Amino acid sequence: MRRRLCAAAVLLLLWLLFLPAVGFSAEGGAMLSQDDLSSLAGSYEAFLTELRDLLLSRGFLSEGEKDAWMTAQLGDYYANGGYGSFLITYQPGALGYVREEDMAAQLSCRMGEGALSLSTMRRYTPGYGEEGLRLSFSLSDGQGMPVSFSLQLTASDGMFSRWDSLTDQYVSVGTSAVTEGETLLWIAGSPAPGTKDPEIAIRAYDAETGVELGAAVLILRAEDGSYLMQEDGLSEMGGL
Repeated sequence: MRRRLCAAAVLLLLWLLFLPAVGFSAEGGAMLSQDDLSSLAGSYEAFLTELRDLLLSRGFLSEGEKDAWMTAQLGDYYANGGYGSFLITYQPGALGYVREEDMAAQLSCRMGEGALSLSTMRRYTPGYGEEGLRLSFSLSDGQGMPVSFSLQLTASDGMFSRWDSLTDQYVSVGTSAVTEGETLLWIAGSPAPGTKDPEIAIRAYDAETGVELGAAVLILRAEDGSYLMQEDGLSEMGGL
């Protein structure tokens, strides 16, 4: 027992001595990228599904609240850099206090013979705390199988940012950006009353051949100093 305690003390001392050299992010500094979080999203969502079902079985969550609970949990996961908290409540109606800025949204539209999907947030309010509106796209063929793609995005307003692995933060790339699946952030100022809804034109290409696969447009509704992601906000275009 004494040897085990001595060994544990030595390990603790070494950990304390070398702790300052470990590359932890400073408070308020860069954390995991959205792509890091996306890589774990499938496993995280599977866990949330089991937790949701347990809450339903115990009567802590109603059938009518289960979808809103899932979008709130996934939104919190992305919005807070992996430090999401679990909304386990005994009081019905508590989901009504969750802000749309903290709720995930999934949009899709036809793209040629397949479909273009977007993982994002329900609302983006500049200055609320987010670095920007996350835009994570995927493309599938007519059989629902993933397609290797390249997207060219052009915004009528605002700027795009992408993750810089050298600085561990998002950096601005301008009003146009290219992604082959990497998450982009769209950043804009607070819309004034009467501001025209921003549009993001999207062209999709086969990543290997460069052949154009289709075009789409994402329209963000500008209202009350923020931007709302509408269910029909992503749509296929015949030609942009």
